[in-house]
Amino acid sequence: MPTVQDIINTALGEVGVTEYPPNSNNVKYNTAFYGHPVQDGVPTKKDKYPWCCAGVWWVFAQHDPCLVKKTASCQDLGTWFNTNGRWHSNPQIGDVVFFKFNTNDRWTNHVGIVKDIKGSMIETIEFNTSVSSDDNGGAVMVRQRSSNIVGYGRPAYDSDEPLMSQFDDGYVHGIDISKFQGKIDFEKVKEAGIEFVWLRTIIEDLSVDPMFDTYLAECLKYDFHINYYKYCYAKTHDEARREADLTINLIKDHKKFVWYDMENTAVAALGKDAIEGIVLSFIGECKEAGIEAGIYCNKVWYENYISDYLKDHFKFWIARYPKEDHGQLREDLKPAWKNVVAWQYSSKGRVPGITTNVDLDVILR
Repeated sequence: MPTVQDIINTALGEVGVTEYPPNSNNVKYNTAFYGHPVQDGVPTKKDKYPWCCAGVWWVFAQHDPCLVKKTASCQDLGTWFNTNGRWHSNPQIGDVVFFKFNTNDRWTNHVGIVKDIKGSMIETIEFNTSVSSDDNGGAVMVRQRSSNIVGYGRPAYDSDEPLMSQFDDGYVHGIDISKFQGKIDFEKVKEAGIEFVWLRTIIEDLSVDPMFDTYLAECLKYDFHINYYKYCYAKTHDEARREADLTINLIKDHKKFVWYDMENTAVAALGKDAIEGIVLSFIGECKEAGIEAGIYCNKVWYENYISDYLKDHFKFWIARYPKEDHGQLREDLKPAWKNVVAWQYSSKGRVPGITTNVDLDVILR
């Protein structure tokens, strides 16, 4: 298994290589990658494959062909990192960096290898680029980048270079889970840098989430900070109090903070005043039992269905992530509104120990 420095050295050895013939998108890396025969240095097939991704794979393949997926598609390679729990929002040297430029509507269309990190700037080794152009530049170059970055894929390097936590951006990171995550290896989740886990309690038929007891026992075992959440189906004050009572009874031995999940379209149709009463009934019942509660919702709910009184008096956990959600934390989407203390920044995160997508959260203050 190669080290980070092995990969960087191999990539640096290619700097200056250019396409031949010009604009062919095909010379060394695609011919080696696809196994096309060549004659006098020119591919005998007419296919033209952008060789930014082929070049990245070629570098890793000089050491271990299985270290990254064999593909010439930036999108395919990025998806592979994501589905294998190796997608990150902050760089490390040796990462594969993914870009998106305004050339089409694909979620990524260019890749490189992170050579160095200098503050907010990364230094990269890129194939099929130039000093001044992000189009078909036709060379292997060292570039400096600070924008158009989608995220980072992190290969599993040699064990003599242990990986840092994938969550190394200064935030306190967590996940919220339910039966849909299935069996979870919480030891791996802990090792990945997750510090808190928020558990679904009562489901629509007023029974307990089937994985609740298992998840709670594991979270206590591995010393995660625990909160709970209850999706609101209530359309009356009495129904809200019933939902609260069931939640209170479930968590009475491990009292923690409870989030009331406000996103039901049928509840939204009741209007802002009715929603305020339902929320106050739930939170009031929790308060009488000695349990603090707050409100989970998205941007649309916060702006259109949540009353000023609720915004002034209670804590909020806000769901807000990009339309093309690939598990990355987007600082430009951070909700900086009154009493917002937690942010769900992705619904398609990947975390070691969990085989499905999972919601990713951070504490804001």
